[in-house]
Amino acid sequence: MDVVKEVKLLKYQMSLMKHMINAEEHPFFMFAIDHEFEENQVKAFLKILGVFSCRIKGEEIFKWYQNDQLFSQFNLSLDKLYASEPPTLEELKMYVTKIFYQEFELEYLLCSLKKQFIQTEVCDFFLKCLKTDLK
Repeated sequence: MDVVKEVKLLKYQMSLMKHMINAEEHPFFMFAIDHEFEENQVKAFLKILGVFSCRIKGEEIFKWYQNDQLFSQFNLSLDKLYASEPPTLEELKMYVTKIFYQEFELEYLLCSLKKQFIQTEVCDFFLKCLKTDLK
């Protein structure tokens, strides 16, 4: 099979999969599919949310997050990521921009994560920041 046919087949299969996925149960996965996120992008972003969770709670950042090769491919500033103070909305926006290379509403991303019970405390923290930022 040639490359063009393979790509068309994959696109059709993705379309079928989107009909099979319950968007109410898996809104973040649907968001990732709709925006064509790559696996390494999702993994890096979820790790960053884990680091943010530690920072928000004032906990020590686990070794699991540190010195990860995943972050190096996005040219992320690890000194800032591993800071001890709570993360800021501007910091989140910067990481989102560096990882995903595209524009989308940050609120939708955070809400999709929250609805799928992924880092809900971190999502609430940033959703509150977004509401405050709009005022």
